[in-house]
Amino acid sequence: MSDENISGSRSDVADVATLSELFDKAFNLFNELNKTDEPTNSSKIQSDVKRAMNMFEDATRLVSVVDMFSKNESFDEVPTENIKYFLLPAFLGTLATKICNVDDRLHIVNVAEIYFVDFLKRVKAYGLTDVNVPEIKPDQDKEHDSERSRSNAELITSMVSRRNTKLQRYKEKKELESRLETLQKHLSNPNIDDEVKRDYFVTLIKLYINLAIEELGMLETEKPILEHMKNMGKDETMASQSSRKHKPTATKLQPIIITRDEMQKKVYGAGYPSLPVLTVQEFYDQRVKDGDWPDPSKQNNKNCLQDMTSRNENDADREDTKEEHLIETDDPERLEQLRAMDEYKDTHRRGWGNRANRS
Repeated sequence: MSDENISGSRSDVADVATLSELFDKAFNLFNELNKTDEPTNSSKIQSDVKRAMNMFEDATRLVSVVDMFSKNESFDEVPTENIKYFLLPAFLGTLATKICNVDDRLHIVNVAEIYFVDFLKRVKAYGLTDVNVPEIKPDQDKEHDSERSRSNAELITSMVSRRNTKLQRYKEKKELESRLETLQKHLSNPNIDDEVKRDYFVTLIKLYINLAIEELGMLETEKPILEHMKNMGKDETMASQSSRKHKPTATKLQPIIITRDEMQKKVYGAGYPSLPVLTVQEFYDQRVKDGDWPDPSKQNNKNCLQDMTSRNENDADREDTKEEHLIETDDPERLEQLRAMDEYKDTHRRGWGNRANRS
């Protein structure tokens, strides 16, 4: 597929206005989920979580298509309207942690971890934070680290350092939330100043840097428990395994990372070469396969609408011909239907059923 076809389709379906509207719609739903008092495991909340994730995933793919971020630019060079897209992996990670009622919770935790690490790596690359971004290690490396013994002095020093860091982050988090609340009041103003809007999203990014670090800490605590439960599940009897073998397996959640080509695909996403992220070409091919975009290899695509209209007209003609044939041949069933309709019209005058706007 040529680059000209990709660039042509990009201008038609991946314009900034459409991307911005998609993000804003998902962002509003995301905020509603954070404010709701309904149980997270309720069917409505779970449905909204998946709907918001789908929209943010589509927005992530479109950000990749338009090649929005570059390693060669500084944060000051990023246009104000594009700053909000830095938050895509943070929002997806947050939503992933809200997914309930799944058989493989460990997989969900791993996906959320990938999103948060990707978010922190990107904002650090643009100079928005200087935190040490944790590397996602294979299980065997974690087991090796856990087996390494440390002295009591090292443990105490580490605990004190973590406590001081947590207190500092908690204080910073409260200050950011207060500032965000003040800035948010100006967002509804259609004549909002560009600097105020930029300040709002920068503050929101800094807040989610703290939240991402907190979430990664909680996920790191949860993973050993889930891994232990998973290992315990491997000891089930053959009878219980055979009773579940015919159960259909649900499609696993896959992380969607902002990336453009194969080289970035290997770099981003926690550095996993096998991470299932999409390049621009893969994203375009997937859209064509799903039927959302036209296939340039088919020459008659421009006539698809005319062909569809022609087919609809032919169907209508066939229906009319069939109706005429039934009447001409005095089909008993059709005659009975027509008599019943005549009787109904005799006893029900036109408009009797419409009581709207009557005093």
